[in-house]
Amino acid sequence: MRFSMEKVIVPVVVALIGFAGVVVPALINKNSQSNSEVKSVVISHTTTALECSPNVASKVCIANLTVQINSDEPLQVNKHQRIPLKAGDNLKVLNLNYCVPNAVSLNKLEAKAFLFKNGVESYQNFLSTPSQFPINAGVCHKVGNFAQSWKVEPGMHQAMIPMIKYDGSNKIVDKSFYFTLDVGQ
Repeated sequence: MRFSMEKVIVPVVVALIGFAGVVVPALINKNSQSNSEVKSVVISHTTTALECSPNVASKVCIANLTVQINSDEPLQVNKHQRIPLKAGDNLKVLNLNYCVPNAVSLNKLEAKAFLFKNGVESYQNFLSTPSQFPINAGVCHKVGNFAQSWKVEPGMHQAMIPMIKYDGSNKIVDKSFYFTLDVGQ
């Protein structure tokens, strides 16, 4: 019986990656919860980046987005990820990555990012993107040009980025991508 290095190394590397994927976020969350002065942004949506691919998804979905806090380096944000945030910070959505599955029929697609202060749904405070999104089916796209930024205030806020799909004369709004801003004093 002969063993090859590939048969041994590949499972070990896969197990180590899985272990790191569980342990590292737990350590980060533990460290971020112990600092009471810096609050967090909790990012959540109904699909993960893996589920939001043109081969798996059943509808147009956002895989992730890139944000910038103040003038720091841009940060890619995925489902349930925490990023530091405090009152007075400027939050800017730089771009979003979305996927269009083959089965989806559409003739136009757009997105706007809304910030709801203290849980009150008001569509006055929003960032918009260009109205013409690439709609090629079976691929993922990146779109940006969110011109404005938000100055966050203390309290609970929710930012929602609905994908607005036009299929003929029908307009379908999918509000599945949102993130909660828990902003400290």
